[in-house]
Amino acid sequence: MATPTDPGLLLRPMLHVADLAASIAFYEQLGGEVVHGGPDSDWVLMQLGTIQIGLVARPPDRALGEDTVELTFDAAVPLADLESRLHRAGFAAAEVGADRDFGEQLHVRTPEGLLLKIRGPEPE
Repeated sequence: MATPTDPGLLLRPMLHVADLAASIAFYEQLGGEVVHGGPDSDWVLMQLGTIQIGLVARPPDRALGEDTVELTFDAAVPLADLESRLHRAGFAAAEVGADRDFGEQLHVRTPEGLLLKIRGPEPE
């Protein structure tokens, strides 16, 4: 549950993979279970222990700052609220972008330059 000081972020790493079916089989051997998508889709979401990981069947788009592993978060607060919060704290590099698979996301870089993608709550 989000509070004024806690935006309720949930980490969801995304991995760009060359062979989606092989990657699914690998993570299934580690106890993973597909909860969305499948080997014939462009991406899957897998439950792996207490976290979910996304497997994306395309190379990272370097022009957009993507890498093989991305740190993606789900937020319990609206993206505009989180963007305002970051701006007030002096982190003005945030921007809202649309991802073809995952919808509207807030893109922000850490002080080290790592791109974070934060997805807001699902519309009701």
